[in-house]
Amino acid sequence: MMTFDDDVEAALALACEELQMTRDEIIRLIMREWLEGYGFLTVHELDEGSETGGSA
Repeated sequence: MMTFDDDVEAALALACEELQMTRDEIIRLIMREWLEGYGFLTVHELDEGSETGGSA
């Protein structure tokens, strides 16, 4: 397991609690959003005609 500075660990724990996700899920989400934000990954946008019915 990768460990971070105490303030980052506290923020991760808070995010896990508020978003009801595991630590690994939160870290994956943060990494994906960061990589997309900086152009290292293609941003996946929902198609207006998709079957999600407006929910992601």
